Amino acid sequence: MKKILIPVNFNNNSHDAIDYAIKFFKHEDCHFYFFNTYTYNVDGLNAIHLLQADMDWFEKPKLESENNLGAVIYKYTFNNRNKKHRFNAISESINLIDGIKKAIDEIKIDLVVIPGKKLKDDTIQGYSRNTRRIIENIRECPVMIIPSSAKLHKRPEFVLVSNFEIELPKEELQNWFELVKIVNGRIKIVTLFSKSKMTDIQKIHQDLVRFNLEIMSASSIPIENIDTVNDLKDFANYHSDYIICLMDRKPDIWRICGITQSRITNMGPLRSTPLIALHH
Repeated sequence: MKKILIPVNFNNNSHDAIDYAIKFFKHEDCHFYFFNTYTYNVDGLNAIHLLQADMDWFEKPKLESENNLGAVIYKYTFNNRNKKHRFNAISESINLIDGIKKAIDEIKIDLVVIPGKKLKDDTIQGYSRNTRRIIENIRECPVMIIPSSAKLHKRPEFVLVSNFEIELPKEELQNWFELVKIVNGRIKIVTLFSKSKMTDIQKIHQDLVRFNLEIMSASSIPIENIDTVNDLKDFANYHSDYIICLMDRKPDIWRICGITQSRITNMGPLRSTPLIALHH
């Protein structure tokens, strides 16, 4: 049974992501966990004020979170009659990233699904703060980002993107290929590097991935080169029927310090193309 964690903040974007995930896994035995965190506003309060606060003050954020999660559970339990699907809620007073990591560890989550930012016009803005934090910090399992206008196409094309500077773990490829099989998807490899400037090592790593995927899929895998992240973003926005799958390297010291960001974060929100962050 697949275990899917979906952080929700009770806006329409969250429901769009849930709807997409339910359709994606419609033929799979799946346990969906809707996850919400809440905090207490203690600005301006000292220790004495906190001690004097009544139980209603402590209970209100918790009850709001639980009631809202209950409404989401009711909606999807009532409307989704798929016997393969189960729905549960997790409500905790905890830091968002710590809470997601805890759920992944304790429940053995297979995939985290988060809603993409809804674009009100053609102006391209960055991901929300929480989305950036999830992309940069959650590496224990794949993270799938679903734009609000994304549609699940029949036999979507999964585009595996890497610069192939290091070897991609075969186990990671096998786990990713499980997602491809679920929706009977097709595969394409995009090398995020100019073809004329690729080193021999990059070519070896690329050919190895292609060989392994052709064995798994029993089909020929096309390869395309794209020079920059901006070119990749244009490519993704032009192909709404694709699912972009970007291999994200382990953060270096500059990313850990917040000086630089991952390629995934730099791509910003895509208009209608889902994106899966993979890790190696």
